[in-house]
Amino acid sequence: MRQINLLPWREARRKQQQRSFGLIAGAALLAAGAIVGAVHLYYQSEIQSQKARNDYLRAEISKQKRVEDQITAMEDTKSQILGRMDVIQSLQASRPEMVHVFDEMVRILPDEVYLTDMRRQADAMTVVGVARNNNLVSDFMRNLEGSDWFGVPMLREINNKDIFGVRASFFELGVTKRKLAEDDLPAEEKS
Repeated sequence: MRQINLLPWREARRKQQQRSFGLIAGAALLAAGAIVGAVHLYYQSEIQSQKARNDYLRAEISKQKRVEDQITAMEDTKSQILGRMDVIQSLQASRPEMVHVFDEMVRILPDEVYLTDMRRQADAMTVVGVARNNNLVSDFMRNLEGSDWFGVPMLREINNKDIFGVRASFFELGVTKRKLAEDDLPAEEKS
């Protein structure tokens, strides 16, 4: 005789398929979660690594800026020192010249001409004085022009006044100081 299976086999098969589908879906969900988690951890580690690199670069940039600021300060100090050295060297170079200028001024100054003021601005000099008469002022100007140390004088002002019953000429003139090369110096100045 044949046996008839009256059990609900379709329901059992459907339950079996649902269980298999649930297991496969759960396994796929777990695998997807593991992949997402792994990708998330990978990107987090990359972000942390990039942040560390950025922090290192910021620190190095700030060090370089400090070094650059120090270099700029040193360059400013250097330029100030060089400027001071130039001033000192020009003063050192002009110091003997002024001695020669005063010495020459004494040599060419005629008798009865008295200087009351001398001012120098760069190579231009202003000479103020008193002379017994206008001819002595003219002689003084010719002597200045003939000197190796002075350029052409220019009379700015001359006034004749009586002082204690004596006629005197008050004058102001401008003259430039010549720069002499070593070859142009007088023989006694070269040694």
